[in-house]
Amino acid sequence: MPSVICERLGYLAHIRLNRPDAGNRFSMEMFRELGELFTSFESDPQIRCTLVTANGADFSLGVDVPEVLPCWAAGKSPFADNQINPFGTTGPKRRKPLVVVVQGQCFNAGLELVLAADIAIAAENARFAFHEIKFGTYPFGGGLLRLIRAAGRSAAMRHSLTGDEFDAIEALRMNIAAQVCTATEAEAVGRKLAEAISSKAPLAVQAAMDQAQSWADHGEAVALTHSVPDIIRLLNSRDAQEAMRAMAEGRPPQFSGH
Repeated sequence: MPSVICERLGYLAHIRLNRPDAGNRFSMEMFRELGELFTSFESDPQIRCTLVTANGADFSLGVDVPEVLPCWAAGKSPFADNQINPFGTTGPKRRKPLVVVVQGQCFNAGLELVLAADIAIAAENARFAFHEIKFGTYPFGGGLLRLIRAAGRSAAMRHSLTGDEFDAIEALRMNIAAQVCTATEAEAVGRKLAEAISSKAPLAVQAAMDQAQSWADHGEAVALTHSVPDIIRLLNSRDAQEAMRAMAEGRPPQFSGH
């Protein structure tokens, strides 16, 4: 049984974590498959957004400890230097949006992936935690910094230093989740959102992604230097011209990414 399932739906790539019997714990092979998929999406103009969900009761309980931790302790990475790492800790930065839908337990590496995503939808039954402090490490995959950025230092350090779990409503309050839905609705809500993003002008979406990443990496002043060049380039694009024509003709625009 494949540990990752990928389906293409128009301009959307839908990835399902598929180790439900193991709590969707990430194995080294699972990490490698995700790296290969995200890298292929980055250069594929037919993919404009990625949706990640999980089969089974839980999104992910973390990593497959007996296999993964010895590899990490030896400095072995499942991601090549030139690959897109969906966790955002190595390699080139992902430039296409990532939406995740979380149900059940979402711990450790699972929460790292949620924090590395652009938008997260949480089912009402979702439970989150960084348990690493209990095992002699900390959320080193960027999760600690991203949690501070989302929730503020005090709340982030409280959960990172204690390993305490929190629910979907707390995740919403801490800006980890954008929306909380019933367990039966969550995936449909996430898919509708990802499809809506996929229908928008790709050049504009990527420019927004670039500016958000520039702000995260370098601060507001550097990010704002993109604004004027971006608006000139985007207003002179074929997609902007198509948007104006579609508005005048009363129809949805058909963006080409040019």
